[in-house]
Amino acid sequence: MKRRMTVITMILSLVLSGCGTSAPVSTESDKTVKERATMHIEINGQIASVQLEDNATTRALMADAPFTIKMDDLHRNEKYHYFDKAFPTDAQSVQKVEAGDVLLYQNNCLVIFYEAVEPVAEYTRIGKITDFEDIQSLFAPASVQIRFLNE
Repeated sequence: MKRRMTVITMILSLVLSGCGTSAPVSTESDKTVKERATMHIEINGQIASVQLEDNATTRALMADAPFTIKMDDLHRNEKYHYFDKAFPTDAQSVQKVEAGDVLLYQNNCLVIFYEAVEPVAEYTRIGKITDFEDIQSLFAPASVQIRFLNE
């Protein structure tokens, strides 16, 4: 009888232990995404944060950082730069672009919008400059040098 009670107690303990809440298990890839959730850019000595999307395009772009590019003006609402290489894409129709949006056009054209627009093209989202109001005036010149940092 004592042995039967011990077996029943053990079985109940095992069954009931699966009913509690469990803490999520963190993996190395989760850690990498969290560590890389923000990238910094530098324009004329001012640093801004870019909140990144979690996608293959963003990861490929970040793998090249740090780098400096010249971005030219287009339509008085965006800066663009064509890379010599193609990036993976997941282009989607974007209903509205806001100032500070960082996007990839086609597979090799990085775009930063400094004015809100209703686009007619498809883009792959890379991120959004979170403190854009602090640097918006730096986008006024015809061309700007932007340094993408990996820290």
